[in-house]
Amino acid sequence: MPRQNDAGELLKKITALTLFRLQTGTVGDTTTTAPVLGTGAETSVAVTAITNFTAADPCFIIGDGGLELTLIGTPNVTMPVSPPPKIAQSTGARFVEAVAVTLGKIAQGSVKWSANRALTAVFEEVGDTPVCYIPGTLECGLDFALYGYNGPNVQLLTGYLEAETGSGAALATAYQSLIGGVNQALQTAQVFRVQALRYDAKNIQIDFLNVQIAAAINSDLSRMNASTLNGSVKASAMIIRQYL
Repeated sequence: MPRQNDAGELLKKITALTLFRLQTGTVGDTTTTAPVLGTGAETSVAVTAITNFTAADPCFIIGDGGLELTLIGTPNVTMPVSPPPKIAQSTGARFVEAVAVTLGKIAQGSVKWSANRALTAVFEEVGDTPVCYIPGTLECGLDFALYGYNGPNVQLLTGYLEAETGSGAALATAYQSLIGGVNQALQTAQVFRVQALRYDAKNIQIDFLNVQIAAAINSDLSRMNASTLNGSVKASAMIIRQYL
């Protein structure tokens, strides 16, 4: 949607922060049989098989164009998808079931996204100002803080696969989450989705695609402040949507 240039475009509040990752176990996992055009208008993706897919599943499309998150309708080899894919992919891209992970309570004022590109100045011997600038890599990031003080959140925010043991009934069976074990499993493909609401009642959705965790926990354990677990991620791409 084009710029409205009015007060309604102001962001009112964050309504959700959700993590999507590869589903484990017996899951839908197939490949595309035709290119994904990435026009933002396709309502379906042609796939090889529909085994183990279920209506309303979140799914990743992973191919030479990168990674994208979508939701499916009733499974079919002409797989209905929404929102329409925005990233072009060649035939043979992986189409795989994902799962949404609710992260719990989010610390007020902690959700921030950034996009930074460093510029390198090119100088000549005589002039005092740059001849031009060489653009560097664009880095997109998301920062947030969680109130949930638990092992899975610590593993998540340090880049490890969540693998908690125990029942928590007593010290002998305590919940335990390892950080930094030898050959400890790292996280797989992930997407963070921020959902927000504007003052004109339009929804804003930002997908941070194929993220990597940049560990940034600096938790205050004093009684003076609410303790949080800080999260910071870097994304290889972003998709921003606006809708009613």
